[in-house]
Amino acid sequence: MEDGKHSTHLRVILDNRGRRLTMLDLCRIDSFGNKRFKLEGFLLEAQRQGNTALISVGGNRSNHLHALANIGQEVNLTTIGIVRGEEISTPTLDDCKAKGMILHFISRNEFNERHSSAFKKSWLKRYPRALFIPEGGSGFLGTLGVVNILSGINLSVYNRLVLPVGSGGTYMGLSELVGDRLWGYPMVRDASLPKRMQDFLPTANLSDIQLDYSAAGRGFAKLRPEDLKFQHYFLEEIGVLLDKTYNLKLARHLFQDESWSGHWLWINTGGLQADRD
Repeated sequence: MEDGKHSTHLRVILDNRGRRLTMLDLCRIDSFGNKRFKLEGFLLEAQRQGNTALISVGGNRSNHLHALANIGQEVNLTTIGIVRGEEISTPTLDDCKAKGMILHFISRNEFNERHSSAFKKSWLKRYPRALFIPEGGSGFLGTLGVVNILSGINLSVYNRLVLPVGSGGTYMGLSELVGDRLWGYPMVRDASLPKRMQDFLPTANLSDIQLDYSAAGRGFAKLRPEDLKFQHYFLEEIGVLLDKTYNLKLARHLFQDESWSGHWLWINTGGLQADRD
């Protein structure tokens, strides 16, 4: 196992016929997975501006809101979560409220406007001392702490580094460090995704963003029975529960795709809120 900060969370999970897949399990590093890393830049900005609150958006099983509520309590900042859909109780939202997060439920039509400047302005008018964090913690500030995901890891031993892609913030945060060995696997076939990702890091070239849509399947969080069978297999054989939204479909694809060879590092970005009852 490579020496480094995360060495105890690296393990080879596939090794045959010239194919070697090592997993970096962010859930073992921190139950918030990649979300803590994505929030680092926003916390620094909140400190710089003297903000007293953090406000963001998400679904009722949002890994991002769950991490934000917990981290906000850690650093003594009020957190406000704008939640898609009618008010309901889920384990995720119950945890958020227990950590002091103020929850607001809005209609799906209102939620669809979450990327607009008018949406942001309206909520900051209500909470003027808050820092608004985009959905999922993506954006330029969200890329700043992501590079720490690979802190202490000897990257020279890997032919390729792969990870699932939602909004693309984690990918962009790693892109300058890893270069052309970095590949992202989106969970939605969305042709506009690369341009939105480039906007997170204006110095990046659109042509350098390497995405492979072959793991997307039926779409975001849409699973087939064989996906669930693989989740059970992976838990029994490897001892890791893969989240249904991102890493499950990517892992199944990597295990079954016979076209690749060499030593790949898969970053299991974590996020198990959607798997809670």
